[in-house]
Amino acid sequence: MFRKVLGCLIPAALCLSCSADDAGVANNNPATGGASSGGSAGSSSGGASGSGGAGGGVSGSAGTGGGIAFDGSAQVPVRSLVALESISFHERTGGTAPTAYTFLVNGPELTVRLTDPMTDTSHDIPGATSEFYDVYYSNEDGSFNIDGSYLTISGVFAQALPAGGGLNLAEIGLNFSDKTVEYGNYVASFVALGDNAVPANVGNCIDGDLQTHTTMGNTVGATERLRLTLGFNSTSGPPK
Repeated sequence: MFRKVLGCLIPAALCLSCSADDAGVANNNPATGGASSGGSAGSSSGGASGSGGAGGGVSGSAGTGGGIAFDGSAQVPVRSLVALESISFHERTGGTAPTAYTFLVNGPELTVRLTDPMTDTSHDIPGATSEFYDVYYSNEDGSFNIDGSYLTISGVFAQALPAGGGLNLAEIGLNFSDKTVEYGNYVASFVALGDNAVPANVGNCIDGDLQTHTTMGNTVGATERLRLTLGFNSTSGPPK
């Protein structure tokens, strides 16, 4: 039997839904300063191995956070924020710190969702061998929307245990012209797959700490991507 949760069709026996009260680490202070340059990428993915079968998955939501004050009830497109210059995805692949992959607000990376399959010549962010990621503006379920109030990183990783799980996201930072940075304040939805996923760590990408990261697993035998979709206080407001 299959169950559809937040747009993700996965086996019910492998599906876990998390509420905003069940997961995540509170971060009530927006980051300041420019975007971090991070460390250089390594040869293997970070993160510890976890539960779940290859091709199986876990989907749900987690909430916490802080950021720039939300000044209204209506959601606003991320790319319409005043003085927003770029967006950094802090991805950890080995090394002692994540690498900051920074893209312009209206650049080709964020304004397009790449078609499958992703390869070494078609991706926005590279990771370890067989690890490729796509970043884009989206709705809360991860579907592409150029004027969406959320940001999504999704991708593939073709290494199961004993390799560590892929999609090791430390934070997503909105970089403003005054050098302030706003990190995501909640995980709107996510997809974790495979035998090396650690869905319990999904809140690491919104804790404001660049030394912690998610471990979303692998896509061996899967037909969908690993995915994280984050909301921001200045665009989507408090956790839903």
